Amino acid sequence: MEGGKAQKVYEVFAPSYKWTHDANSHVLQIDIPGFKKEEVYVQVDSTAGKLVVRGEQWAGDTKDSNLEKIKHFNLDLDVPEDSNFKEITGRFQQYCALLVTIPKNKGQRDIDVVLENIKINRRDIVIAAAAFTIGFYVSRGLRSIGE
Repeated sequence: MEGGKAQKVYEVFAPSYKWTHDANSHVLQIDIPGFKKEEVYVQVDSTAGKLVVRGEQWAGDTKDSNLEKIKHFNLDLDVPEDSNFKEITGRFQQYCALLVTIPKNKGQRDIDVVLENIKINRRDIVIAAAAFTIGFYVSRGLRSIGE
């Protein structure tokens, strides 16, 4: 293509990602090594409950001077139902990862805290019951030896 623009050749990149959750929020970490902040686009679709993350990066010229290589990714992710879309924040770790923090709706946070406390209390109750049972059997065994 003399005098014209070079054709773009897209290299599809599939970044790895993972969700973590706590009582207050959902955190999405997307590993996008080599990408800069200005090469990544994030869109929230609260109606559909989706988070769309796209990236495009110039990856160099090919041997054919009429071709330009572009590294590209596109993630279309479902966001947990209890998410507060109005308070989503993002943080870019340069040349490494994008962290998206999605707070939970207040009502769900309260429920999660109560459930977490129940899990802790339940464990303590099970331990106390086991200790009581063991103590009861030991004391019965000691009584029968003394008789």
